[in-house]
Amino acid sequence: MRGGGAPRVVPITAAEEAGGDWDGDDLGEIPFPSGQVSPEPPAPGASPPSADPGAGGEAAPRDEPPAHSRREWRRAAPVPASRPRSIRVTAGIRADINAKISLPLEIAGRIFEARDPFCGGAFVAQRPEIADALTEIVCDSADLVAFFTGPAGGFMRYMNLAAALWPVLEVAAAHHVYHTIGPADAADSVPAGAAGVYAA
Repeated sequence: MRGGGAPRVVPITAAEEAGGDWDGDDLGEIPFPSGQVSPEPPAPGASPPSADPGAGGEAAPRDEPPAHSRREWRRAAPVPASRPRSIRVTAGIRADINAKISLPLEIAGRIFEARDPFCGGAFVAQRPEIADALTEIVCDSADLVAFFTGPAGGFMRYMNLAAALWPVLEVAAAHHVYHTIGPADAADSVPAGAAGVYAA
């Protein structure tokens, strides 16, 4: 055949269809797989099917919704880090903290002044400013405010510990720092006959 035209289709006659003069092969009954037949049009006024028919004429299952749209996902979402808790420091709380800070500073300053009037006196004179500066630092921290004013009494426990250790610290300072007690007193208690034994 010349040219690019489509071949001519000649329809068969009724006699050929009835089994008359048919020269082609008998194709038999052509099977159509289930589900491939076009569905019947819906009746007027009926709603269209919600899903496309699958194999066997059954409706295909719907896809699951995205995970981020479910309530379970929202509940399981990580909770952002909480902000630091805010503290409300009243004038009474500030005065209480200042007094508790001033107490050990005043005691240490007076002892320091007794040993060294010049340096210790300067420390005692600056004690109020030092206490105010430390109070500002404490009031910026919720944990430190709770330590000084909380019901557990953490500050007073440490004050009791310091009072119990103070005699030991005083003797240790006199022995190793000020050298007011120690070998000189021990030499006086050595018997006269044994003095030569300890002589250098």
